[in-house]
Formats: sequence, C-alpha cells, structure tokens
Amino acid sequence: MQEVTKELQPQWNAVIIDVLSVFIRICEAQGLRYFCAGGTAIGAVRHQGMIPWDDDIDVFMPRPDYDRFLALAAHSMPEGYEVLSPYATKDYPMYFAKMCNARTTLLENERIPCVFGLYIDIFPLDGACDDVETCYREKRRFKRLMNKLEAVSTHNSFGEYVGLLTKRREWGRFAVKTVAFCCRSWLRRWLLKQMDSIAYGHDYALSSRVVTYSGAYQRQEIYPKAWLETPQMFAFEGLMVNLPHDYDAYLRHFFGDYMTLPPVEQRASHHQKVFFDLDKRLDLKAIKRILNLKK
Repeated sequence: MQEVTKELQPQWNAVIIDVLSVFIRICEAQGLRYFCAGGTAIGAVRHQGMIPWDDDIDVFMPRPDYDRFLALAAHSMPEGYEVLSPYATKDYPMYFAKMCNARTTLLENERIPCVFGLYIDIFPLDGACDDVETCYREKRRFKRLMNKLEAVSTHNSFGEYVGLLTKRREWGRFAVKTVAFCCRSWLRRWLLKQMDSIAYGHDYALSSRVVTYSGAYQRQEIYPKAWLETPQMFAFEGLMVNLPHDYDAYLRHFFGDYMTLPPVEQRASHHQKVFFDLDKRLDLKAIKRILNLKK
C-alpha cells in the first residue's frame, strides 16, 4: 500500500479541493442541488475545511439532479476532469459516481483493474417510503446487490477463486464470480438494473424521507427530507459549500456529538491506496510494472 505522507497531504488535498470547486461551478451553472455529506460536512462545520486527518470529499445529490449531472458529464466535462459511474466505466465496483482529476492516477484495489484520478465521491440521494423498517429492508437488499457488483468487478487468480470454496460464507461470492467468468458484462448490467429498480422505487419529489442506498451507515442513511431543503452555506478551504438546512440534526443523526474530536488513535484515513501519482495519469499496465519493481 502507498501512504499519503504529511509531506504529500497538502498536494493531495489541493487536487481534490480543486475537483470540488469545479463540481460546484458546474452545479451552480446548471442549477443542480448538492450537499456536503459525512466527514466533509463535519469538516465544514468544525474545521472550515477538511478534517486534518481525512483524505477524501463526499457530496450527495437528490436523484433528479444526480441523473442530470451524469447526463451532462457524458459530453461536457471541463478539460482535465472526468466522471466515473458504473454505467459507463468498465470494472467500476461502486453504484455511486466519482468526479476525478484526469491528470492524476489512483489504483485503490490491486484486484479491481479500474484506474482513475484523485476524486470526490458523489452519492445519489433517493426518495424513501414512509415506513423506516420497510426502507431498511430495501437497503439491505440493495447492499447484497452492491456486494455482488463488487465481486463481479474483482479479478481474482484461479487459486483465489477456487479458495472461496473452502469458506462456507464465501460460496455465494464463488457462484457470482462463476457466472461473471462466463458473462461479466451481462451480469453487471443485470445487477445495475436490479439496483436501479430499488433506487427509483419512490419518487424523490413526493417522498417525505430520503435514503442513500450506497451509503455505509446502515439505518442512519434514512432520514427526513425536511432536514435538507434550503441549503446552509459554510466556508470550506476557501470555498463556500452547501450543507443540509438542518445540518445539526443531520450530523447528530449520523455521528452523535460531532463537535468533539475523536481519540488520537482514531484520527486516520480508512481508504486504501495501492498506488497513486499526483502528477500524471498512468495506465494499469504501467502501474503493475512499477508495483512489480517495488516487490
């Protein structure tokens, strides 16, 4: 794994903050709604910028705006930037999108051959049913589908593949990967169609609750849409960014007392990085050659 050292952190942060600034300009020009999410929202409130030990930026967009953004990104991104999504990017393992600096290189998982640049994560925010338990059951079903998409996107050696049979809890993954060996593209399309059927199940405009199906916080990802509505603006690394209108209710729902710093031993990034280059874009073949030389 490659580490973002203290010396590299300012350059790393500058790249992703620039991506965020371009994303905001696009949203403002096109009238698209977005909100800073998770640790990025905490950073805006508590630090007026990135959490010092964090190394990523998360935003979410209401589904209608998210779909418009992806449609725009397909043909009119500014030079030097790109948007990745599971619909248009081979071996992309996630349901949500990333906006990247196309002049940098990042490989997060050696077994997922998907190379992109330093990025911000863009999560679609969907309408949810009024009953939280029903919505949570839908979210758990969505999570199982998303796990299968990740399995389809992961390229294992034959030994690793056969080794899944030695662990009973991995038999489902073995079955998914067996189908993927025969028809990977078809299976990806089928899984995305199943996930879309859940995500589009409730009209965002008519829903009183919202859900981030691809979010990692389980039940907390379901909450009242009224917390969003008219955004509050906060300073963030020299930018002005949107937070949910009731950002305090949103952040306490996810994190409790978010204004108290976590213990020192918890102040670390949780994102893996197999390889990155902050100055140029390399393809997978070049990355593997460099990694083999380091071994």
